[in-house]
Amino acid sequence: MTRIAISNRHPASSTARAAAALFVAAMLGCLSAQTYAQESTRSSRPNELVNAREATADLEKQFWACDYAATTRGVGLGEGAMCNEVYEDLKSSKFGGDFRAFLSWWQQNKAAEHLALAAVRRTVAAPRADQVTSR
Repeated sequence: MTRIAISNRHPASSTARAAAALFVAAMLGCLSAQTYAQESTRSSRPNELVNAREATADLEKQFWACDYAATTRGVGLGEGAMCNEVYEDLKSSKFGGDFRAFLSWWQQNKAAEHLALAAVRRTVAAPRADQVTSR
């Protein structure tokens, strides 16, 4: 076993060597992690594209549900916080964080999306004729 002697005569020197050794070890760890990440990224790119499209579509549905709820009935703190996360994720993934692009998209699509959600809400809320029972 190799013994490492740390001298009390030159504590700054010993500390500097220890810090340098830790730095080198950390850098080697980062390099190997980066290589692993690159290799795994290459093998999963087609699946990532499909998953990213599906995730964006899900985010859009969640966003419009939040937007409709906030517009028609209001939302509480918990629901508002969740809706804010959905908004941030959608803005980041679909628009690269560009608020103006997001705003333009929202303005162009809001009326149609709210009409669709209102139609679904009416369908769910109103029973069909064969569901109505007489007393």
